[in-house]
Amino acid sequence: MAKWSDIVTLIKTIPPTEATNENGFAELPTEQSRSAFCNKKSVGYSEFYKSQQAGYKAELKIDVYSQDYEAEEIVEFGGKRYKVLRTYESRNGEFTELTLSDLAERSEADGEI
Repeated sequence: MAKWSDIVTLIKTIPPTEATNENGFAELPTEQSRSAFCNKKSVGYSEFYKSQQAGYKAELKIDVYSQDYEAEEIVEFGGKRYKVLRTYESRNGEFTELTLSDLAERSEADGEI
């Protein structure tokens, strides 16, 4: 039975309107965040290994109310940032399941850090 007692921060990145500022430096995207209630779930055995084969590590799954989710690509939960690997909307459309991967780990593997 779902408790819906956890809180997740959904983070949307907003690209800059201009590529550079008045001094010629690159403008960085801004973040817009908001909190929502969620239900924490574990990643299944099969899904964990399939994500590893694709070069990702599915670490966590959470359910959020579909009305709260606006296609955010970054999620913060338990003091850690995650990238949304996959979304799945329930049959009745009430919930959206988010499969998450550690954002810092993926960035290091891509050479972005």
